[in-house]
Amino acid sequence: MKKYARLWISIALLVSLAACTSSSTRKPDTESSAEINARLGLAYMQQGNLDIALERLKRAIKQNPEQATAHHYIAELYRQLKSPDDARLHYQLALKLTPEDFSLHNNYGVFLCGQKNYEGAEKSFLMAISSAPAYKPRHEFYENLAQCMMRKPDYVKAEEYFRTVLETHPRMAVTLYQMARLTFDAEQYFRARAFFQRFSEVSTHTAETLWLGVQIERKLGDEAVADEYASQLKTNFPLANETVTLMESE
Repeated sequence: MKKYARLWISIALLVSLAACTSSSTRKPDTESSAEINARLGLAYMQQGNLDIALERLKRAIKQNPEQATAHHYIAELYRQLKSPDDARLHYQLALKLTPEDFSLHNNYGVFLCGQKNYEGAEKSFLMAISSAPAYKPRHEFYENLAQCMMRKPDYVKAEEYFRTVLETHPRMAVTLYQMARLTFDAEQYFRARAFFQRFSEVSTHTAETLWLGVQIERKLGDEAVADEYASQLKTNFPLANETVTLMESE
């Protein structure tokens, strides 16, 4: 998927490795074994050893069904394995055990948005924002929420949430690019140029961003700048779909 068009999919697991508290009456050594297997499951998952990760996480849940982190991790694994029913079940079990886990709400929001449950996703992201401690930057969750609203699509909400990101992090490249796209699609070309220029100051270009630059400058009648972006697109990304589209438009 394209670097800036994609939705939070590139974001790493926002999960805590802290020990999860449990109201279980199981023996401490059993709880410890469950926690160890949950941690190992996450480690194997991050290494791409998904079969072993699944085995470890299932073992952790069998050892302690109230191990919230194990439910969280296996939900993430099932999401990767494209088993949405299993993922949903374990997200919900984890949320029942740890309803204030902000990273869990965020990841559940990612899952729900991927399932096109946009209303549920918005609620989950907002719960992540409200549950996050004061020291935790919330812009990541607003970013995910805005991206989800782009997929819905609800461009009014998307712009609102992107603007919230920029209030505290004015140099967020992905957000600046998305705002350039939004304002371009809304035919607000001068604003689109402003956001695009801000993006150019903080990030390197991709084929996707250069093509947007070409389109913005063409709409504003600045053929010299449009040609400059077009030249960069042809030189740096000769095989990109955007380059093909550019060539067809000339």
